[in-house]
Amino acid sequence: MGDPKTRPVEGWHEVDFNSEPFLTDFKSVYRSMHESGCPYAHSTTGDHYAVGSHAEIMNILRKHDIWKSKYGPALEYLESPGVLVSVDPPEHTFEVRIVANCFSKEVFESLIPDMEAFVNARLDEVFDNREMDLHEAISIPFPLFVIHKLLGIPLEDENGESRIGFIRDGIITSVGMMLEPVASREATMGKLGPDDPGLAGVMKTAQIYQEHLALCKARLESGEWADDENIVCRFLTTPGPDGSFLSEDKILGFMSFLETAGSATTTIMLSNVIYRLLTEDGAYERVSRDPSLIPVAIEETLRLDSPVQGLFRTNDEPVELNGCPLDVDTKVMLLWAGGNLDPEVYDDPHMFNLDRDPAKVRRHLSFGYGTHFCRGAPLARLEGEIFLNAILPRLKNLRLNGEVVMEKRIPVLQGIRNLPVAWDT
Repeated sequence: MGDPKTRPVEGWHEVDFNSEPFLTDFKSVYRSMHESGCPYAHSTTGDHYAVGSHAEIMNILRKHDIWKSKYGPALEYLESPGVLVSVDPPEHTFEVRIVANCFSKEVFESLIPDMEAFVNARLDEVFDNREMDLHEAISIPFPLFVIHKLLGIPLEDENGESRIGFIRDGIITSVGMMLEPVASREATMGKLGPDDPGLAGVMKTAQIYQEHLALCKARLESGEWADDENIVCRFLTTPGPDGSFLSEDKILGFMSFLETAGSATTTIMLSNVIYRLLTEDGAYERVSRDPSLIPVAIEETLRLDSPVQGLFRTNDEPVELNGCPLDVDTKVMLLWAGGNLDPEVYDDPHMFNLDRDPAKVRRHLSFGYGTHFCRGAPLARLEGEIFLNAILPRLKNLRLNGEVVMEKRIPVLQGIRNLPVAWDT
C-alpha cells in the first residue's frame, strides 16, 4: 500500500505484537495500556495502530460505513475479496443470509449426539491410563471433528490415516503470519521448501476442499445426495436474497475459513477453560458440583483468555483516532483481548470470577461485535458445554501433571500448546 501510514504517537504505547516479550506477558501490556489512561498503541514492527478500549472498539465496529473489512482481518492488504470477515455490506449481507440458512441452530443441535459420542469415545481411549495431554487428545481433534462433520469431509483419508496433523500444520503456518509485515512474511515464505510441513499442510488441505466441492456437485447432479447432505451442498443450493448463488471460489473460501476460524479458536477455548478451572482455587470442584456454572465458566474464560488477540479494520475516509489523524486505509487492530480486560467495563478484570453477572460477562468481545459478530459463537459455546459435561463427572481429582506449554507460534491467537493432566479412576 505504499509508504508507511503510521508512526509513533506521543502518549501511546509502542508494542511489537510478534515479539517474545509480548507473547509471554501480553496481559501486563494491556494492563499498562489501561492504567495509563490511553489504551492505544503503535506497532513497532508492523505498519498499524491498535485499540484496547472496549468502548472505542465497539464505537469503531458500529461505524461500518467508515471502518471497513475489505482488506481483510490480517495485517496484509487483501487484493481480492475474501469471505465474511473480509467483505463489507452489501456483499457481507448476502453471505450472512446464506450462512444463516446453512449454519443454523437446528444444524448445530443435530450434531449433539455425534459430538457427545466423540468426546466420550476419546475419554474411553485414555481413561485407564489416568493421564493425557488433554490439548492433543481432545481440544485439537474435537473442533476439527465438528467442522468436518458440517463440511462432510472425513478426518481420515481412504487408507484410514488421520488428516489432523497436516491440517493443523497448515493452520499454524497460515494463521501464524497474520501479524507479520509484508516484507518479513515474503522472506519467511521464500525460505519454506516444498517439504515444509506447514506449506504442505496448506496445499493438501486446499486439495481436499477442491475434491470435496467437485464430489458434492457431482452427487447433487446425480441425485445421490440431497441439498442438506452437508454444508457444502447447502452452499451450492441456497440462493441469496437476490436469487444468485455463491461462486465456487467463495465456497472454497468458506471451507477454508470455517476450518480455521471454527476449529483453532475453539481448540484454544477448550484448553483454556480446563486450565482456568484447574489453576483457580476451588473452581474445578465448584463447577463439578454445580454444572449450572458451566456457561459462566466458559464466558469468563473467553473474556479473560480471549482466543484471538484482535483483528483489523481499515478506515474508508480520513478520521482521527484518539486525536491522531489517520490516512485513508490505515490498518487498525481492534484488540478483543485488550478490550475484555478494560477496567471501565469489568471490576478486577484480570481476576477469574464465577460470580460475575452472566449477562455482563457476555459483553466480552471474543466473538466480535455488530455486523461481523461470529456466526459460529453458538456452536463454540455448545462444544464447550459438551466438552465440560463429559470431562467433569468422569475425571475425578483432575489435576495438572507436568509443564503447561503456551502456544506462541500464532501471535494473533493466544492459548495452550500442551496441557498434561492426570486423574483418579
